[in-house]
Amino acid sequence: MVPTLQKALENTGLTQKQTAVLGTLLENGSSMLVASIAKTAKLNRTTAYDTLKELVEKGLASQVKKEGVSRYQSIAPEALPSYVERRRESLEESKKQLAELVPQIKLLRTKGRVLPKVQFFEGKEGVMQAYEDTLENNQEKFLRDITGIDAVFNRFDPGWIEYYLKKRTKLGIKCVDLVPETDWGKKSKVDDEKYIRTTKFLPAKSGFDAEVSIYDNKVGIFSYAEENPVAVLVEDATISHMMKQLFDFMAEHAK
Repeated sequence: MVPTLQKALENTGLTQKQTAVLGTLLENGSSMLVASIAKTAKLNRTTAYDTLKELVEKGLASQVKKEGVSRYQSIAPEALPSYVERRRESLEESKKQLAELVPQIKLLRTKGRVLPKVQFFEGKEGVMQAYEDTLENNQEKFLRDITGIDAVFNRFDPGWIEYYLKKRTKLGIKCVDLVPETDWGKKSKVDDEKYIRTTKFLPAKSGFDAEVSIYDNKVGIFSYAEENPVAVLVEDATISHMMKQLFDFMAEHAK
């Protein structure tokens, strides 16, 4: 592993084993089998599996299952500085180091392989990390959201909600949000101007514990299930285009 990358990851509070596994995933760039990860990180398979589970819970890695076989991949290197900012604001030096290492990581990943276009995130921390992609990788500077607004305010920390809204506003990302016409929906609409957002109402009876975010050529699906919240990011121009068309139709008929 590049020594400066190793030092920067350790400075974020990761253990040596977590650093070794995450560094392996970052440098490889594509999804990997546990056996390959263990060999490269010089860990036994059981330790590698347990460490991967820890990284998934932190939102730093994701698991993809295909035909019963699990493969793992890291978050996009561009998202690492945001992880430091949200989880350890005091480690500004680590954030700077990781941001500077992004070009090196990209060079290590240029081996002609195509990265998977679907990423899964598990747990509340994973879901919050997935939300960073709607900000950090949003070139359109625009979000189309369909939000189960009651679930957001009932199941997420108010401090994180404020952090996300302020960051989106600071980045100049506008938003059209379709929400059920509930008390929480009406309270959220009051702050539309403050957060460069347009809130439109769906019937109050159409409540749901999830959110769909559409931006660029991506669709993010966020589940607020109490026991096992998850997020899925799908990167596909055709799917994104279809969802934008459906969203615009809904927005046109919303209040």
